[in-house]
Amino acid sequence: MHLELALLEAQGFVLTHHRNPGLGSGVGRNTNNIPYLAHNSSLLDQTARDVRPKHHVLRTWSLPSSVPGTFLRVRHRRLFAREVCRTLQLAGLHQLPTGNGNSSRRHIYLRRPLSPSSSLNSSYRRACFSSSSVFHSPKSPIDLAQTANMKLLYPTSLAIDTRSIEGFPLTLHPYDVKSPIPDDLVDAEILVTWTNSASNLSDAQSRMKNLRYIQSLAAGPNDVLNAGFDPKKITICTGSGLHDHTVAEHALGMLLNAARRFYEMRDYQLQGKWPAHLGGPQPDRPKDRFTTLRDAKVTIWGYGNIAKTLAPVLLQLGATVRGIARTPGVRAPGVQIYSDDNLEEILKDTDALVMILPGDESTKHAINAKTLAMLPKHAVIVNVGRGTSIDEDALVEALEKGRLGGAQLDVFQTEPLPDNDRLFKVPNLVVSPHAAGGRPQGAEELIVGNLRRFLAGQELRNAL
Repeated sequence: MHLELALLEAQGFVLTHHRNPGLGSGVGRNTNNIPYLAHNSSLLDQTARDVRPKHHVLRTWSLPSSVPGTFLRVRHRRLFAREVCRTLQLAGLHQLPTGNGNSSRRHIYLRRPLSPSSSLNSSYRRACFSSSSVFHSPKSPIDLAQTANMKLLYPTSLAIDTRSIEGFPLTLHPYDVKSPIPDDLVDAEILVTWTNSASNLSDAQSRMKNLRYIQSLAAGPNDVLNAGFDPKKITICTGSGLHDHTVAEHALGMLLNAARRFYEMRDYQLQGKWPAHLGGPQPDRPKDRFTTLRDAKVTIWGYGNIAKTLAPVLLQLGATVRGIARTPGVRAPGVQIYSDDNLEEILKDTDALVMILPGDESTKHAINAKTLAMLPKHAVIVNVGRGTSIDEDALVEALEKGRLGGAQLDVFQTEPLPDNDRLFKVPNLVVSPHAAGGRPQGAEELIVGNLRRFLAGQELRNAL
């Protein structure tokens, strides 16, 4: 069922255009149990006029007197849409983006603000506005008439395509994530964060009294929560999902580096020596060493979105993949997940352990002297989760005494590592400068999708 919905933020009313005439017409509910009004309903009086030759048509639907207001749909190609929408907004119309962002054609709905006290016929009001049992929402929808002065602050630390965010009934403002929030922006209601300094977030927490929604583009909320923002008072969403591919790719590279020992080859190269022991004839898949992903037993501790992205690649390369998480079961792509109760059993049979745990008290020093002793001596550890999940002192001791095959770390308890830190000199340990993520993919899509939900009073994606 293909429905393109435009939320008319008046107490849950939804206007929808659908391409399938078999879906019927009139007032009804969509798959999310939200009331809608179909275009081919008799309530709508359709008129059309061409705005530009070829492909560009502006259609206007005027509702009868019982349903006041004017609604417009622009069927367009992308560049033309921006021109039309800016022109219409000058005329006092609000744009409600909708449609498939990857399509060359999209529909944009606009409407003049409706007065909450507008007179509506009783049957229409009962169907669309009055019944709380019809419109289920965790929060009250925001009246578009009240959002004309709403501000969204976006960070200059990331190249965001602001054109994809245009059209909402609010204004967009860039800000420096390393400096205090400018005085003329402290009244903003929405804050997008990415690589903000602790001082910047602390300043925002103390001065932005109108803030209602924070959209972090980081995988976790640690920096926002550490600044003192309370998720019970402000809607806080993470960037979970924006880093799946980049972190999974980095973890794969670290696994291959550990197996093929590229780091050791580089060390010999810098010394002007030939690493003969790493070349020539080699044993095929020895049981006492981690030299290949084929037939290797890889355990992923912390099985979320990143793990679901990494696991299929490991399986394709011939590895046996298992996961450890709070809830056991089978997860995509058919990986068996074990609980902490099976930790010792799983770690004893692990060639490579990939850590993707979040950073909180429950995961602090999950890798410690006790858990390190469970691993085989040839096992390697890859950490692309949080540095606090590993007791670095215990790890260093295990590596220096040869009780662990190696470690590849992208995250640390202290970042950046101080110059001449002992971790730089530990044998078989590779230091990666928190480089696995750092490039959120699909940030605009997440921002736009959550803005729609926020303005509609719906549950937001990745909300705490």
